[in-house]
Amino acid sequence: MNETVTMGDIFNKNFVAMQSGIERFSAIEIILNLGVSFIVGMFIFYVYKKTFQGVLYQRSFNVSLVAISMVITLIIMTISGNLVLSLGMVGALSIVRFRTPIKDPVDLVFIFWAITVGIANGVGYFNISIIGSIVMTIVLLFMTQKVEDEQPYLLVLQVATTINTQPILKDIKKSVERFSLKSKTITSQYEEITAEIRLKGEDTSFLNNLHNDNKILKATLITYSGDLAQV
Repeated sequence: MNETVTMGDIFNKNFVAMQSGIERFSAIEIILNLGVSFIVGMFIFYVYKKTFQGVLYQRSFNVSLVAISMVITLIIMTISGNLVLSLGMVGALSIVRFRTPIKDPVDLVFIFWAITVGIANGVGYFNISIIGSIVMTIVLLFMTQKVEDEQPYLLVLQVATTINTQPILKDIKKSVERFSLKSKTITSQYEEITAEIRLKGEDTSFLNNLHNDNKILKATLITYSGDLAQV
C-alpha cells in the first residue's frame, strides 16, 4: 500500500512528535536543564566580573548573560520536539533587531558563550556546557592577566604656552615604563598634550612634582580601555 504525506499531516501534532521520537519534556527534565543553565550562567557571571577590563562595569549586562542562557535553554527545549515550532521560531527570530551597542569586543564572546550554554543544556549536553565553560574560563583568565600586567593609561597635560614642553616630556619619559605621544593641541593660552603611558607599578608622584614646580597647569590620568568615547 502506497502512503503519501499531505500538508495536513505535516501540521498534525502527532506527525511532528513522531519525527523526533518524543512529544514533550517531563517536568524533571525541564527543571534539570534550567537548573544547569542557571548554575553555568552564574559561573559566567562571576568570570565576566573577574575578567572585566573596561571603564564602567554594568551589572545589568552581566545579569542578562544568566538570563540569556536560561531563555535559550527554554527555546531549544520548545523547538527540539516540534518541526513546525522550529520553522516558526526561525521566522520569528529573523525579524528581531538588536540595537544595544557593544563597546567591548570581549562582551560578544560572553554573549555567544551564554547562547552556546543555553543550546547545549537545552538538548541535555551538560558535559559540553560544563567542560567548555571551564576551558573558556582558563583561556580568559590567562589572557586578561597578561593585559592586567601592562595596564595602559591616557595622560592629558595642559601646559602654558610660555613654557617649553620638551623638558617636561623628557622628565615624564624617565618616570614611566612606556610613553607614546597621541596628540598635541595648541591654543593662545596653553598646549594640551595627550599620551599613552605605562606606569612603573602605581607610582604617579612625578605628576605631583611637575605640578608643584609650576611646570603644568593641569594633569589628568585616565585608565585607557581602547575606547576613546568612554574617556
